[in-house]
Amino acid sequence: MKMQLTKCFKVSYFWLILGGVWYPRSLENTRMLYAVNIYRVFGTIFINVGMLAIQFIYFFTVVGKDLDKTVDATALFTFVGYLYKAITVIKNRRRINKLLDIIDNETDKDDLLRNMAVNINFISYFYNGWACLTAIMWNLIPFTKATLTLPFYYPDLPPSSQWFVIWYIYQATILIINGVAQTSADHLFGGLMAFAATQLKLLQYKLEAIGTKTDSTMEIDAQREQEDYEETISCVEYHLKIIWFVEELTDIFGGAAFGQFVLAAPLICLSMFIIMTSSDVTEIVTRILYFGCLSGQLFIYCFCGNLIKTQSDLVATAAYNSHWTSTSVRTQKALHLLVIRGQKTISVVAGNLFELSLVTFGALLKSSYSFFAVLRKQHDE
Repeated sequence: MKMQLTKCFKVSYFWLILGGVWYPRSLENTRMLYAVNIYRVFGTIFINVGMLAIQFIYFFTVVGKDLDKTVDATALFTFVGYLYKAITVIKNRRRINKLLDIIDNETDKDDLLRNMAVNINFISYFYNGWACLTAIMWNLIPFTKATLTLPFYYPDLPPSSQWFVIWYIYQATILIINGVAQTSADHLFGGLMAFAATQLKLLQYKLEAIGTKTDSTMEIDAQREQEDYEETISCVEYHLKIIWFVEELTDIFGGAAFGQFVLAAPLICLSMFIIMTSSDVTEIVTRILYFGCLSGQLFIYCFCGNLIKTQSDLVATAAYNSHWTSTSVRTQKALHLLVIRGQKTISVVAGNLFELSLVTFGALLKSSYSFFAVLRKQHDE
């Protein structure tokens, strides 16, 4: 039975399906697909659009009137970025499935790929669990206030109202679904990047093994020369496939990643501000968890993007470190072409503006702290 590496995304699939963003391929061309599409429309309207509508109304109600309430309202704007990611996943579902098929159809399922799948699966439980805990804690904040409020603070209903419980359950539910579905989309994007980086590592091992059989016999015979040449051509084609894979990732998720980065700096800043100024223990703990989710989103993007950069830079070195001196001229020419292409770094670019790397992550945290310092000074004054 063929091993499916992409089963490591099963938790993220579940939450994306629950959020109306994804559906199993097993339902394609079946009658159940109609029911699924109805649910997806329902989910988009009542889960995604409904949440954003409440956020915007509350934001424009308090902006310029109360700094603390404005900060609370703005912090919820993280779901604006999720709506963009949700639309991206819905629009490009077939293209994403094609990338997933490439991973599952990998003929050489090396231990590197299996270990990466295990790590991605572990991260899905940890990261999505963290997001779920954050959403649950956020729903508990109203109970720590002097007057019980709704999780999104709007509409301003008294707890005695017959509609209060209905609104509370509705907002608490969509907050959990949206929150975990957002981290699931991040996990899917980051996991695909991690697989691309692992494929580059596997390519390096294949390149370094070229010429070893010929070198051990101290002679070149026709059969071994042909095997070396075919292996080299296979590596060249594998390299081109990885390049296409990363370019496709950039084209699909680059815009969504850019939107996440645009929103991240002010949101991280606002989270730090509330952590430093709030006296509510529940709210402080929630904001710390929320800060971890925001930082985790960016770190997954940047860390996995950095993996692709560093591994792609090592491809040319791996080709040079092969036993090319023991190979034929045509094999050496093929390796030379791969070295030339390998000297061009492969990277994932967000919005055609900046690469996803740890350098970018550090710069973003620095910008967030600068915003925090300004906001803190304004608050103290």
